Amino acid sequence: MAFVILAAVLQAGLFLLFRVFEQRRVELLPAIAVNYVVATLFGCVIAPPWHAGTLSSLWLPSAGIGMLFVFIFYLTGITAQRSGVVASTVASKMSVVLTVLFAVIVHHERPGPWGWTGLVFAVIGVVLASLVKGPSGARGAWWLPAVLFIGTACIDIALNATQRTLVTPATEAVFPILCTASAGVVSFAYLIYSGSLGTLRRPSAWIGGSLLGILNYGTLYFVVKALARSGLQASVVFPLISVGVILCGTFASMLLFQERPTRAQYIGIGCAVIAIVLLIMAP
Repeated sequence: MAFVILAAVLQAGLFLLFRVFEQRRVELLPAIAVNYVVATLFGCVIAPPWHAGTLSSLWLPSAGIGMLFVFIFYLTGITAQRSGVVASTVASKMSVVLTVLFAVIVHHERPGPWGWTGLVFAVIGVVLASLVKGPSGARGAWWLPAVLFIGTACIDIALNATQRTLVTPATEAVFPILCTASAGVVSFAYLIYSGSLGTLRRPSAWIGGSLLGILNYGTLYFVVKALARSGLQASVVFPLISVGVILCGTFASMLLFQERPTRAQYIGIGCAVIAIVLLIMAP
């Protein structure tokens, strides 16, 4: 359970840091590129990949997940800034709905009546939490939480599938490093392609990116650890992490940024919590 709690706290920290970026006018793309370099280096210190044995089976899935990381991480930052921490947190972490549906269709799991009721509450929660007044520029940004919802689910499904089929005890700490390294290559390639490499000269990109990288690697590390070592099934691990992120992110954003959820968002948060409780209760 400790791994689940740590993963939730660090993930909530990511959303909050994106809001700090907005206040400090830290550009997202260069900070995200630096973040993946720092996350990879930090991971190499924690779990040197050269001690893990053969990694050939993990290269392809890690590359795919890394590409998803760059897109979703950037989208997470945009959503947190335009739609607020509450909307982005709920939309991202309630992607557990699609993760559970994938388990039902592919792995033939059966949530039962409690599970299906939870899925209904989850969808309602995402819709209501995404109805933002939000900061300036939030109008018309309703689609951001929706895309984030789907994209985050793709990452969760890919992580779960890879961990279940390819990751071994010897490589579970190295798998996050391969993902962040792949994401780093993609993000730097985009900076070069777009002619934005000069933005890396700004100290804010390195300071913000370094903080982001430590949180990012820690989040991924503890998610993989929770899936492998917590003794809980993935259908329980992801909902537990999700509700922890939603609650931590909402409380912290209210405390630090005076971000006040609307009445619809409060109802959405309540539905999200009910949904996850029901999903945990489901056999």
